[in-house]
Amino acid sequence: MKDVTVTVDYEAAASIHEDGIVILHTGNGRMYAANKTGARIWSGLVQRNPLHTIATEISDEYQVPITSAREHVRAFVDDLEAHSLIRREENL
Repeated sequence: MKDVTVTVDYEAAASIHEDGIVILHTGNGRMYAANKTGARIWSGLVQRNPLHTIATEISDEYQVPITSAREHVRAFVDDLEAHSLIRREENL
């Protein structure tokens, strides 16, 4: 997993609840929802944790292989970026 910097878009407003997360993109008025794992990933991004750290925490907490956790984190971050909820830049 490459080292990247992820910034949450200023127009993304999130509400984390016991079942997951709801994110409102105030710029386009669209709402997005995700489960508890998605909420965990979002929280890690807000805290500016590296993606590999977020994947390791998910792997440890849910007792899933690190490869599965990395794939899930990568896919979720790809979706967030596709919907303009985050911006990411690879660090050199």
